[in-house]
Amino acid sequence: MTGSGVTGTDSMMEYDHVRALGPFVLARPLEPSPFGERWLARHGESHSDWTLHAFGPLLDKRERVMVLSWLETMESIRHAHLPQIRREVEPGSGRVWAAEPFLGNEDGLLSLARLVELKGGRMPPHEVGRAMTHVLDACRFAHEQGFCHGVIDWNELLVDRHGSITIDLYGLRRRMDGLLTAEREVVRDEVRSVAMIGYRALTGLEAEEPRIRAARLVRRLDRAWDDWFESALDPAGGFESAVEAIEALPSPMREAEPESRPGAAFTVLSRLRTAWASSTPVQD
Repeated sequence: MTGSGVTGTDSMMEYDHVRALGPFVLARPLEPSPFGERWLARHGESHSDWTLHAFGPLLDKRERVMVLSWLETMESIRHAHLPQIRREVEPGSGRVWAAEPFLGNEDGLLSLARLVELKGGRMPPHEVGRAMTHVLDACRFAHEQGFCHGVIDWNELLVDRHGSITIDLYGLRRRMDGLLTAEREVVRDEVRSVAMIGYRALTGLEAEEPRIRAARLVRRLDRAWDDWFESALDPAGGFESAVEAIEALPSPMREAEPESRPGAAFTVLSRLRTAWASSTPVQD
């Protein structure tokens, strides 16, 4: 997508004389998305906070058509963990705007990645299970509507004040690439990426091979989590659908505790990788 707009001081100067967009009054810029500017705005009638996404102004014809197509799709769906998007128009501008209820706090938008960082690098199992349920159910709903997002990054998962997760700008990247359908392999990759996020949030480690079983890293963890990750992260298989992944999720159990020595997990991982590498025959 060409032209991600301007941010910071330059953007504030540009909008100094245009502080309103429809019923919204622009308050301050937020961290931009991969597609352009984001603004915190106040709805003049409901006095509620909203996020305004700006696309453009340097959109070519194809990009503009794809953005508008995505907006039309998102305006027609309603799900608790997908963006509640509506289109807004800025007369005389090449920009396309989208508005959705603000999901952050006084510090701005909060991603799952940032939340895990604030929690010291890990989340307890019941919170990870809740997050997985939110994200996978959003994927399930979207797939049933015939579209998907592809691989999800945990920076794309926004957490609101109540701990509810929304997949930011779900499906826009694929729509911009002209990919409109939910192919089987793309769905599996999307579900697998959610499991990778869950493993990282639970253990503090990347879900890459050789992978340590989660129960070795989190005290008193239900071994069902190991079985779930084994199935979900299988590079040759994985769950066929978000529904299948949800149904296999471990039931809530007693609170598990992270390993008391965080560095120990990384030491074990390093040793395993060294041993694995040394045992792998060198190809001529």
